[in-house]
Formats: sequence, structure tokens, C-alpha cells
Amino acid sequence: MLSIIVTWRNREELRGALPGLVETARRVGGEVIVVNFGGDAEAVARQTDAYRDAVRVVELREQLYFHKTRAQNLGAHFARHDTLFFCDCDIIVEPASIDALVARLGAEPGRFATLKGVRETERNSRQAKNVVRFGYRLDVKIRNGRELAIVDNEEDAQDGTRQAPGLLLVRRDDFLAVNGYNGRLHGWGWEDQDMISRLTLGAGLTRIQEGHALHISHDDHARISQYPVTNRWESRDRMFRQALAFYDDDDFLGTFTQDVEQLSGELVAVA
Repeated sequence: MLSIIVTWRNREELRGALPGLVETARRVGGEVIVVNFGGDAEAVARQTDAYRDAVRVVELREQLYFHKTRAQNLGAHFARHDTLFFCDCDIIVEPASIDALVARLGAEPGRFATLKGVRETERNSRQAKNVVRFGYRLDVKIRNGRELAIVDNEEDAQDGTRQAPGLLLVRRDDFLAVNGYNGRLHGWGWEDQDMISRLTLGAGLTRIQEGHALHISHDDHARISQYPVTNRWESRDRMFRQALAFYDDDDFLGTFTQDVEQLSGELVAVA
């Protein structure tokens, strides 16, 4: 019923995220897939060994950088079920929330879902001083009348909450209709919003926002050290401008097919 796809490269937080993910998969008769995109094989094994009967590991040869969108696409390729849940490796989910969203997607065609928000395990993890919250609202309307609104904000330093655009549940058929994630976007900071944009503007789906989770707090080094970027704000701005140019060209397709074909020769193992 549900394939949970987690992309990973040299992050210790996976150990804390797995119990909730495994329990979620068990409740709905699903699976957990961890895509090791060129990271330390021994490190991922240490964190997944206790769940070897419940977690499948897809491992690639050494890659120069982490490429989240391509890793997500590869995970989807190996997924066995019709509903996909893309979850970061530092998220502690509430199984009942995911269970409810899976049920809604099954009963309501034409929709996809993201969790409504996350709460940091360490309040004010971004070490704010005077500015306790900031964010943005993105509005896009295209020629055929379809419209998109994305509201996002950084962690609220007073209560530890923020949005969760990357915690995405989508039917496999709808995922394939837009050819998955867009591997032409490489960096940190816009790939999740891009997927929401393309499912909304390109596929004409409606977004559900429901449920919450915990985010295992960490610093910016952990956040971007595996990417070819040094500043996450500059990276997100660049990726947004790239994505907007694609939308203006009526290009709402990702690179699932191409990524699977290109990465197939890089696979070391699929457990």
C-alpha cells in the first residue's frame, strides 16, 4: 500500500527517524526504502541493521555530491506500492498521521498531500536573536487558469514550528504523470516546492496539508555539506529561478525516466 522513500548521505539522524518510519510501514502493510546516494556504506548499515527485515537499502557507487531529486527518483523506481511517501532522514513521523493521509489519498482522487508542519526537537535551533520568524508566500498563475500558492517559513524561534513541503505523499501514477522529481535542479532548497508546483500547475492536482512530525534539529553544516553549495539561501534562490523559467516554458516534467536509466549502472546493491 505505501512505500516510504528516504534519501541519505552520511547523516546520523537516520537512526532516530527509523523507528517511526518502520512502524508506519508496518501499520499499512508497506515498506521503507533508504537510498544511499554515494555515502558511507558502513554508516548506513550501522543505522539500519536493527531493521534489516523491514528496510531495503538501495546503494550507489561513490557520487561527487548528494543529489536529492535524482535519489528520490531512484527510490521511487524500486518502490513496490502505489502510494509513495518521500520523507527526509531526520524526521520522526507520527504513524497515525501518515496512516490518515494514506487513507485520504485512497478515497480522494486528484489530490496529493504534504504534512502541514514539523516541530524542531531543539527549540530555536537556528539560533535566532531578534527575528523570531520569517517566511514568504509564493503565488503563481499560468495561462490555463491553474494557480498555486505556497506559504513557507523558517523555524519560529518561539515555538519551534515550520512548514514541511518536502514530506510528500503522492500516488505513483500521479508521480509518473509529471515524470517524478526534476533532476535538472541541483542544490539545496527548492526541489520540494518544485514538486508541489508541478503536481499543482502541471498535473492539476489539489494539495492536502495535514498532520505533523518532529524534525531532529541540526546545524547548517549537516544540512548542506553534501551538496555543491556553500550558502543555502543563494542555492534556493538560484533553484527557484531555474524552476520558474521551466514553468514559463510550459515545462512541468521531471527527470525520473532519465535518472533511472543513467543511474542504473551506478548501483552497488539493492537489499
